[in-house]
Amino acid sequence: MRRYEMRDLAAAPRFANPDLGLANPAAVSPRPAVCDLTILDTPDRRLLRAGIVLAHRAMDGEGEWLLAAPGWRPQLPAEYVEAMTSGEVPDAMLALLSPLLRHAPLAPAGTRHRVRSTYLVRNLDRESLGTVIDDHVTIRRDGQVLTQYREVTIDTGTMTREQIAWADDVIRGVDGVQVDRQVPLPARLRILADPDRAGGVDTFGVGPVEPAPADATMVDIVGRFIAEQARDVLKADLNIRSGRTRKVQPLVRALRSFANDLPVVAPVLAPETLDDLLAEVRWAADELDGTFGDDQQVILTGDRYLGIFDRVAQLRRPPTAEGLGHGAAREEIAGMVVVATEEMLRVGRAAPHSADDSGWREAARAAERLRAVAEIAVLLAPKQAKRLRSRANDLLDGLTACDNDELVELRASLAGTSAEEAFGIGRRYAALADNRADARAEYVDHWAKDARKLRAAGTDLLERLGVGIALTEPIAEAGAHRAADEDGHV
Repeated sequence: MRRYEMRDLAAAPRFANPDLGLANPAAVSPRPAVCDLTILDTPDRRLLRAGIVLAHRAMDGEGEWLLAAPGWRPQLPAEYVEAMTSGEVPDAMLALLSPLLRHAPLAPAGTRHRVRSTYLVRNLDRESLGTVIDDHVTIRRDGQVLTQYREVTIDTGTMTREQIAWADDVIRGVDGVQVDRQVPLPARLRILADPDRAGGVDTFGVGPVEPAPADATMVDIVGRFIAEQARDVLKADLNIRSGRTRKVQPLVRALRSFANDLPVVAPVLAPETLDDLLAEVRWAADELDGTFGDDQQVILTGDRYLGIFDRVAQLRRPPTAEGLGHGAAREEIAGMVVVATEEMLRVGRAAPHSADDSGWREAARAAERLRAVAEIAVLLAPKQAKRLRSRANDLLDGLTACDNDELVELRASLAGTSAEEAFGIGRRYAALADNRADARAEYVDHWAKDARKLRAAGTDLLERLGVGIALTEPIAEAGAHRAADEDGHV
């Protein structure tokens, strides 16, 4: 299949060449086929921006409803048609699109008028070798002509290489241009991904989120992160609505994963930005878990559940924490990496020297903050940020073992116990205290090596971000001796 585009008024290409064994083409029909589309969409054009066409189609005096979403396969059909029995969009189509429409009103967004001529490419014996489809198209929006053009498609069938090469030359001779694929209708209607006009609907675009540009702001980066997580929920939802599966558990898992991943960006957002969304996502996961049939549909079609997608759409440009979001994200994230990494180096080195357990707890909190910063940096430099995140996770695992909360609980539980119970608690306490002492000794022994790895990972990430910021915190031994526990254990 070969596709071409040319000006609407370009001369019609002629596909007859006796020297190559090509006779005059034969028209499939004495009259061109006329097709008129009236495209429907919401006021913010959320369907077209997502690459989905919902339209009334009239051909040969017959009307039908069309839903075309080739980029959303298999969650949505490449083309789904229903006969027009009334002037209302069929309920089945509205139900499929409800996570995107969310009760928004539909109105005409534009029209496409197409006149199609189809010809058979024939050999000198009048045998068919292939097919030529010649479309003259006019696109209108708001009553005004936006563009007029021609699309020519050749199904080369059993044509020879020489005949195909000659056909290419014929098309080029009338200013035709060969294309890999024809321009989608949303682009013809000049419906572009403009987040300032879209009101957040770009959150649900098709396919993976594109890499962020070098000058992206923190708002852009966080919006992209939320978009990627939300898309998994939407696809799991559409799998149920389209009938691909009756199982609700993939949607429940997607919702819970969304709820677990969202807090990653909480440190760079204004306070309480995510609170309502997280509460609703967790509610939906709990309510849907284990449901089927009518009970499932009541939730999926309810305003509260569909409102989750509204909340997500509103976070296309989320409010950021004070002092963040206005400059280049690379610079802001690099600054966060420096602060978090140097804090980890500083408090990690000091943890064994604290008079009580507070130093270990402070170091564990620093490791958690470093991990959160690395998660955010993954949006810009995945490979380097994941390495830093891995170092933070390793440190956090070790520091968690260095500060066992169960020891405090065991001490508190001694009050009012019998001698036999106290003996059992004491044995448990001693074993845990020994484990903690061993963990702290191991931490001290490995700190210099772990700190060098941490610093190297932080430096690699900063170099990848390319903003000219470097780490300055020195690396030193964590301690020359083991810190003693309150009860004398080492």
